[in-house]
Amino acid sequence: MKADIAVVGSGLAALIATRTLQQAGRSPLLIWPGLTSLYFTYATVDVLGYADPTTAEPVEQPEAAIGQLIADHPDHPYALAGLDALRDGTALLIDWLRAAGFTWQGSLARNLLLPTAIGTPKPSCLVPASMAAGDLRRDEPIVFCGFAGYQDFVPELAASNLSRWWGRGDQAVRAIRVPLPGFDGTRLFTSIDLARSFEDDAFRREVAGRIRQQIPADGVRIGVPAVLGLTHDMDVHSGFMAEVGHPVFEIPTLPPSVLGLRLFDRLRKHIQESGVEIIWAAPAHAAEVSGGRCDRIFLKSAGREQPIDARAYVLALEDTVDGALRAGVHTVSDPFFHRSLASHAVPTERTDESLFNPQPFASIGYPVTDRLQPRDDEGGPLAGNVFVAGGAIAGYDPVGSKSRGGLAIATGYRAAKEAMAA
Repeated sequence: MKADIAVVGSGLAALIATRTLQQAGRSPLLIWPGLTSLYFTYATVDVLGYADPTTAEPVEQPEAAIGQLIADHPDHPYALAGLDALRDGTALLIDWLRAAGFTWQGSLARNLLLPTAIGTPKPSCLVPASMAAGDLRRDEPIVFCGFAGYQDFVPELAASNLSRWWGRGDQAVRAIRVPLPGFDGTRLFTSIDLARSFEDDAFRREVAGRIRQQIPADGVRIGVPAVLGLTHDMDVHSGFMAEVGHPVFEIPTLPPSVLGLRLFDRLRKHIQESGVEIIWAAPAHAAEVSGGRCDRIFLKSAGREQPIDARAYVLALEDTVDGALRAGVHTVSDPFFHRSLASHAVPTERTDESLFNPQPFASIGYPVTDRLQPRDDEGGPLAGNVFVAGGAIAGYDPVGSKSRGGLAIATGYRAAKEAMAA
């Protein structure tokens, strides 16, 4: 199969690279290896939450902090991609979200600080509008609302943890639980079950009435698990907020997150409807290189091997979720060039005993050139028409610094631009 530019990946970096190529008038082929990491994300775009993985002080101004990070660490992926790629890629994403029917808030100038499902603060840059009222830099008291029988959100735990950190007085954070019509303690139900139910007007009005009975005071905002609609989320959120009579914000829960499902399914549908060809469930397992260029890659597709010939390739892989890395007992290798990316005497060298410390495995990935090409041992590109984007780039910890989304945008955008130039 022949293509103009092939993008391999199943996360935000792959989507940004594909959209960048499409908007530039090219004909990208998106190769979706399998499971997407978007189902497991917090469904916000985190550009830079912490200056480094060891600090507990959140970043307030991400764009300014990234400028300083680039100055201090010229080999960081943000420095390789460039601040302009982050700015332009973010503008492209915001326009795309709007075109796909999303309503998001935020900018590179300032992070929001949002409560998680366990009541800890989390800095985020771009967020769905249904989460924005949770910003902890606002002063209104918070009521965490859980639902009887729903096990993925414990409002008492969230309230207890946040009240210790937030410091707005004894009554600033509290928790309530309300029963749900048609759901009782004998039935196990999930976030997806509730999201479908909340799209029913009668169900939503009944739940709103039960919440109003437990919150007689004005001037509070209500945090609920992110179950306000599976597809028609903004209509459900705005309608529910009007029926409750208080600002309402959603809180992502355990994956697969409803917010992640909304984001992925909507963008996937939009990009398909706009004419981009997608090959599904086809992990790439080899690259054929000659004369300093990649002539083709090979996919495992429906029990057979499928070659893809393209002018250029963007490996917009995130991590082991979409096959970016292959971990053995002693080595971690890549699936394209079959080169060792890391070696360990024992697998436990890849991890730290404490879950709260930076993990060595998070920094394993492709070493890249200043054009985001995979690099050989001498510092040159393995193939002049192959470019890497996303979490598979070596040398940084996107989880600890809360920067996965921003790096996906910056490297996905820059890799697409380089692929077009190649």
